[in-house]
Amino acid sequence: MKVKIQQIALSKLHLNNGQIEGVPKNPRFIKDERFEALKKSIQDDPEMLELREIIAYDNDGELVIVGGNMRYRAMK
Repeated sequence: MKVKIQQIALSKLHLNNGQIEGVPKNPRFIKDERFEALKKSIQDDPEMLELREIIAYDNDGELVIVGGNMRYRAMK
């Protein structure tokens, strides 16, 4: 497997809704106060995203997030 690191516009990413065969949809849910804290953390320290990037899988041209669904939602 070849890993490629690149910056991608959020609009090109898709949440994991179970569309990858063999990979269940993202089961995590974040509550209001924790979600607001995550948004604030990203605003206060955006460099953190370079250390904890979003991981996406190319599913026949659809970039599906397999790591970082909550960060994606907070950034949007």
